[in-house]
Amino acid sequence: MTPGNVEFVQVLSSMIVSTATVAAIVVVDERRLGASELGRAWPRASRDAAIFGAWLFGALFGCLLLLVHFARTRGLAAGIGLGLLWAAFLLAADFGTWSLAGAVVDWLGL
Repeated sequence: MTPGNVEFVQVLSSMIVSTATVAAIVVVDERRLGASELGRAWPRASRDAAIFGAWLFGALFGCLLLLVHFARTRGLAAGIGLGLLWAAFLLAADFGTWSLAGAVVDWLGL
């Protein structure tokens, strides 16, 4: 494989993993919210559009999405803390995906 093909595999796997991670975090968190917190959450169509934006623009947009989601639902101070924690988890998953995809391509000898 050429370096361009390896990068294509890395980008594709990053798009899949980061989008799935963002969607899982937001949807599972919304299921655990109380009534007052759920009232401050995004409407379903807006949430889905934001998750689609994470697919289009990558993990950094997903980090911003998580910060805004937690700040809206939990309040500014607690929400920023939780948002930063989950954003760090998302970035770690994204960097791990890039590394793993490159290692798998090397391991398979492609």
